[in-house]
Amino acid sequence: MSTSAEPGRTWPLVGRAAELDDLDDLLSTAADGVGVTVLLEGEAGVGKTSLVDALRGSARLLDVELRTARATEMRAWPFALLSDALLVRSGRSSRGPVEAELTDLLDAIYADPVRSVARYDRAAELFAALLRRRGDSRPWALVLEDVHEADAPSLEVLLQLAHEGAVPRALVVLTMRPVPYRPELAEVVAAWTRAGARYLELRPLNARATVELAENLVGTPVGPALRGTLATTGGNPRLVADVVRTARAAGALVTTDGVLDSTGVRWLTPLDEVVRRRVEYLGPEVLALLGQASVLGSSFVIADLASLAGDPVGDCWRTLRHGLAAGVVRARGDRLVFGHDLVRGALYNGLEPEQRRALHARAAWALRQAGAPAQIVTAHLERAR
Repeated sequence: MSTSAEPGRTWPLVGRAAELDDLDDLLSTAADGVGVTVLLEGEAGVGKTSLVDALRGSARLLDVELRTARATEMRAWPFALLSDALLVRSGRSSRGPVEAELTDLLDAIYADPVRSVARYDRAAELFAALLRRRGDSRPWALVLEDVHEADAPSLEVLLQLAHEGAVPRALVVLTMRPVPYRPELAEVVAAWTRAGARYLELRPLNARATVELAENLVGTPVGPALRGTLATTGGNPRLVADVVRTARAAGALVTTDGVLDSTGVRWLTPLDEVVRRRVEYLGPEVLALLGQASVLGSSFVIADLASLAGDPVGDCWRTLRHGLAAGVVRARGDRLVFGHDLVRGALYNGLEPEQRRALHARAAWALRQAGAPAQIVTAHLERAR
C-alpha cells in the first residue's frame, strides 16, 4: 500500500487505507496489461487529490507511467483537460507525429474556433487514438481530476472511449464532486458505468481519523477544546486542516503537559471566513438559502425552510439539490442535516445581525404554524430581539 507523503499534498493521508488498497490493486491489474477505469467521487476537500497522489509511489515501483491533469472552469477551452494530460510541453522535436499534429490542430482551433468544426473532429479522433495506443509499449495510468469542470470536447472524447471499452493496459481514474451533473458529464459517467468502470466513493473521515489527522498536522496530541471544534468539521480533511492552520495563525494554540489545545474564541471569526470561502463554489442562490436554513439549526424540515424563505417547497428543493449533492447538507428521512456543523455555523455567523433577527422571527412563526413545541418557538423569539 502506498503511504509515503508526496510533494504538494496539503495534509497527511489518514483513514484511507481501504481506498488506497483498492487503487493499488487496480494499478497492479493495469500493470499486468488489463485496462481498468475508476470513477472516484467525493465532496470538495474530502481528499481525492491526496488519494490519487499516493498512487505515485506505487506507479514508480511498478514502472507504470502516471499522467495527471486537473479540469478547471478557468481553463475551459477546447480539449484543455486532455492536452494538459497528454501533450508534451517540451520542444517539437521530442513530440511524436500524433502529438505534433494535435498541437498544430489546437493552435488552429484556438485561433479560429468558428471555422474549426472539421478540426474538432480530427482532434477528437487523434486524442482517442493517443489514449488507445499509449499502452502499446508499457502500462500507464491517467488521472483526470475534477472532471465535473472539464471542457465539453474532452468529455466527448471520454464518452467515445467509454463506448469502446476500457483503455488497454491503463488505469484511468476520473475524479469528481457529487454536484448535479452537466448533461454531457452524466453521459460520460453512465457510459463508463456500462463499460464496467469501478465506482469508488470517498466518504468523510470518522471521528478517530479526524483527530489523528489533526495530530499529524500539529505533531502532538490535541486537547478537548480543539477536539470539540474538529468534531464540527464532519470529517472533511480540508476543514480539519483549516481549523488547525487558522488556530495556529491566530496564536490560539497552547501546549500544556504535552497536549496542544486551543484557547479563546477570537480565532473562530477568521475560521468562519475561511469556511465561507470554501463553499463559495455553490453560488449565491444556494448559499443564501443555506444561510436561512442555518437559522433553523443543524437539521431542518424542508417545508419549514420554505415557509421561512417564503418560497414554494419545490423551488427550495431545486435549489437545495446543489447543496445536497455537494455534501453540505444530507438527507435523513424526512429532514435535511448539515453535513458539517462548522459550515452551518459559518453561514449563520455570516448573516447580518438585523437579517439574523428577522429570520429568527420568521422561523418562530413558521415553526408555530407547523406545530413545533412552544419552547422551540420561544427560543427563536428570544433570538429575534
